[in-house]
Amino acid sequence: MKTIFTKDEVLAKLKESLSTRLAQAMEAMTGNTQRCYLIPSSDQEAQAGEVFGWTAKYSAAPHVELRIYASASDWKLIGKTILEAAGVDTFDDPTLESTYTETMAQAATSWAPDLSGMAGKKWETDSTAAGANSDPAAPSWGYRFPMGESEATIWVQVSSQLLAELLQPPPSSEPVAQSPSAPVESVASTSQFDLLLDVELPVSVSFGRALVPLKEVLKLSSGSIVELNRAVTEPVEVIVNNCVIARGEVVVVEGNYGVRIQQIVSRQDRLRTVN
Repeated sequence: MKTIFTKDEVLAKLKESLSTRLAQAMEAMTGNTQRCYLIPSSDQEAQAGEVFGWTAKYSAAPHVELRIYASASDWKLIGKTILEAAGVDTFDDPTLESTYTETMAQAATSWAPDLSGMAGKKWETDSTAAGANSDPAAPSWGYRFPMGESEATIWVQVSSQLLAELLQPPPSSEPVAQSPSAPVESVASTSQFDLLLDVELPVSVSFGRALVPLKEVLKLSSGSIVELNRAVTEPVEVIVNNCVIARGEVVVVEGNYGVRIQQIVSRQDRLRTVN
């Protein structure tokens, strides 16, 4: 169910949640705790000089976008910091750019569930690409990342369509007639349970996992082999919403992969397998 917020409340939630996602993406890439500070509105300056624009589009509606801008010195500093943390000490501008954009893509993708919660419906990342057309009427703000003795700054802008989607009231619905003899609590409980039955959860199958240093990931190419931590004779895991719920064997069904369930994981074991 969607909660109605004012424009100022929506913007405050967007700024806070994106700050968290950007810091998490930086931490995941560097392996070190990162901080992301919202630039106070009194300190915000008009973007001057040449900046590199980057856009993430979301599935809610056309032109629902997150746009990120950074100067050459800032996106190079971010890329350089990440690569050095991975033990890479030689790089060129294309490598720095791809490292920077991959980090922004991780943040934009992980931001989608936050947007979904605010919108009351599922949003996903449709696409990401270099280039961004700034809209003077759209909300924008900035973040700073302390990096050793330096700091990097990025500016973000949410499209007017994104803000409009979050400010839309939920569609009106007719009240549900209730039987006079039915307790109010019982009707509400049944209705809430029916809503849960329509919730979509991601289901995936895990053949195994591997921890690989970022410097080794950067060396991967066609033909590279990544060794997993599971033998071919062991069952695969069926994962729902990051929790292992069953194990089974891989089968082929009409040319597609499938899993024949062999074991349902107990509730206690499920809690221990949450990723």
